[in-house]
Amino acid sequence: MTALSILLQGAVTAVDTVKVATHQAITVPVKTESLLDITMKGGWVLIPISFMLLVAVYLIIAKSVHIAGASSKNLNLTDKICDLLVDGKVDNAITICQSSNKPAGHVLAVGLKTLGHPIKDIQDAMEGEARQQIDKLNGGMQYLAVISSIAPMFGFLGTIFGVIKIFYSISLTDNISIGIISEGLYQKMISSASGLLVGIIAYTGYHLLNAAIDKITSDMERQGNKLVSTLRAN
Repeated sequence: MTALSILLQGAVTAVDTVKVATHQAITVPVKTESLLDITMKGGWVLIPISFMLLVAVYLIIAKSVHIAGASSKNLNLTDKICDLLVDGKVDNAITICQSSNKPAGHVLAVGLKTLGHPIKDIQDAMEGEARQQIDKLNGGMQYLAVISSIAPMFGFLGTIFGVIKIFYSISLTDNISIGIISEGLYQKMISSASGLLVGIIAYTGYHLLNAAIDKITSDMERQGNKLVSTLRAN
């Protein structure tokens, strides 16, 4: 084998070595993180935000069940008790209203219990009972209103801490590379998104539930007025 052949073989071997090294460098696996790992980079501010999320979801579910049970849709109690009132069966009418276990039923029952008094007194008694029933329906709604307001504020607070962390990291390393500021950016964006998400959930639930309560209130008023009209006619 000539000296030239030996040199050429050595050059080819060196090139192959470089190619293998380059290929290995290119195919180095990239570190991946799960969604949970990324979310946890939001910082301590996610603790109160997560707590508010749990409270908001619990309240929305609990109030939805309560309001659905209180709804007297397609339940016209006044139509059922009118004939009983004409026949003088007031006790039976009161029993039907109370057994319905609906806010409108409680209001009508109070009105029936004050029969014999002036119409104005009957109306006042029913209005007082209606206010109590509405207060029961509104119980806990104020917490949803509070959460819808302060959850985004906590997210903004996390954003501020994320910016502080970014500048603190830069001050320590005198470097503004993505690797240095990424942790602060994670906290900034994740906390903001989390706060807004919880705020949207609480805000939407609050207004949808309020709309359902308004329908029940309107139904109580309608049936109460119908009872008063029936009593006046008789």
